[in-house]
Amino acid sequence: GKKLEAEFPECKIVYTRTGKALPGNLNDLNAANRLRAEIANEAKGDLFISIHCNSAGLRAGGWNAKKIVRYKTTKVTTGKGKKKKTRTVKTPVFETYYVKNLVAGTETYIWAADRSGIKSGFITGSESDSVGEHAHDSAIDMPDMNTPEARIRAQLYEKKYFSKSLMLAAFVEEELVAAGRSSRGVKQRNDKGIWVLQATGMPSILVESGFITNEEEEKLINSEKGQNDVAESIVKALKRYRDALSK
Repeated sequence: GKKLEAEFPECKIVYTRTGKALPGNLNDLNAANRLRAEIANEAKGDLFISIHCNSAGLRAGGWNAKKIVRYKTTKVTTGKGKKKKTRTVKTPVFETYYVKNLVAGTETYIWAADRSGIKSGFITGSESDSVGEHAHDSAIDMPDMNTPEARIRAQLYEKKYFSKSLMLAAFVEEELVAAGRSSRGVKQRNDKGIWVLQATGMPSILVESGFITNEEEEKLINSEKGQNDVAESIVKALKRYRDALSK
């Protein structure tokens, strides 16, 4: 945020979180993320950027797994007297080995294009994005979303936001690669409940800065260099985004 303020003094940077506490001092992560979208919408933001750390695998660092290395043949006798039978049974012999969690790389997510209509409700304000005690009662005259014209207009806005989100996301990943990071590319999310993408009435991206479940990448993410690389990459991407829009 501080780097953005220095590079873009003409822009107003609105923070949804400045400390360890969740926005609004909420305890529920889902409600806090929805509040983030509410803050952005109330500020009438032109762009929303969310920065996360990723995770993957069964356990951070790695985990123990088993594999069959051979079979042991044994003879098993059942029954008595004339009913006595002997049969051969193959029993698997397992080897335990350690699987290191090697999933690594950055990803930048945008709201999926195939979920048209869901984000449109937040673009027009026809779907509430307030949370509990943070809801506002101020009356706002909203367009009638029951008319075909209004729905088409909302979906056109959404497509416009999608293209801008995709452009910025691509720039971010390109700059991260230039900084020496491994990129897993731009991906689309269509899970309802990803509030920072779904409920923001503006172009929005979610930057996954790396996997904290990968020991090496976790060290990089926690380092000053790693954090500066991510911040600088986002700043450079925003400069390219601004220049592209001004053409």
